[in-house]
Amino acid sequence: RINNNENYMTGYSAVKEPTCGYTGTNADCNKFGAESSITQSWNTDVGYLASTTGNISGIYDMSGGAWEYVMGVMADKEGRPISGRNVFFHSNFNGSFGCLNCDDDTSGLTELTTGLDFPESKYYDLYSYEGNDETYHRRILGDATGEMGPFYMISIESYYRKLSAWYQDEAWFVTPFDLWVSRSGVNYFGTYSGVFAYGNARGHFDNGYGFRIVLTVE
Repeated sequence: RINNNENYMTGYSAVKEPTCGYTGTNADCNKFGAESSITQSWNTDVGYLASTTGNISGIYDMSGGAWEYVMGVMADKEGRPISGRNVFFHSNFNGSFGCLNCDDDTSGLTELTTGLDFPESKYYDLYSYEGNDETYHRRILGDATGEMGPFYMISIESYYRKLSAWYQDEAWFVTPFDLWVSRSGVNYFGTYSGVFAYGNARGHFDNGYGFRIVLTVE
């Protein structure tokens, strides 16, 4: 079940399963908030419903809560991983910028050179350069972007949503404006959030974005 805690608290679960995606309001079909009548924590019977195992020992926040950055990024036209959107929004990895004139950036800088070097290429997924978020042919089989199709778009009032066939979860591909992959959805997305949801982001710090540490033992 979705984590619908509006304060981005980890390990929470919606009291009621949402029956709609985000409509622009805190609708009855998709309630989000901090009150116990709307969301409850990991150590309650309701909280267990957001665990991957259905009990207290599972993994939480796989659906909703906050978007989570992963190591998946778009390449520039020369095939190099992009650091971020511009000087205002970047990952602090050295690399080119995707949208030099966005956000009133007048610095004239075209790349970041004072940050960290990207790790070895085996540690991140690199998607080819394209200009819009519907070019799903760039997806990679095996990283939960390639398996999600077919993809389609719906309109709800003034909101447009790009979804995959897998549980109608969000599916926005990377662009020069938003070039890092994020997953799971956010606390107010309702049915658009999910284990299979992914979106695009600028690479910068934001309250609505997080990440999780994965330890690989050899």
